Amino acid sequence: MEAIIGRYRARMEESGLVLKHSAGISFDLTVDETLELWDYINAYRQTLVTIRRDTDPQMESIVPDEQSN
Repeated sequence: MEAIIGRYRARMEESGLVLKHSAGISFDLTVDETLELWDYINAYRQTLVTIRRDTDPQMESIVPDEQSN
């Protein structure tokens, strides 16, 4: 299965995650690298949401519920 994330095409393979930019640049991440990227994004999730909200004033602010994790 493939997904489009911004300018990247993402797909999972047995060896891990493949991200391919529309310019042709490709990142082949192993399973361990993919999980480490996931951990990194989760660690900075609130910061990313704040940055996104600050750059898009039309976006409604949502405060995540700590107990829902």
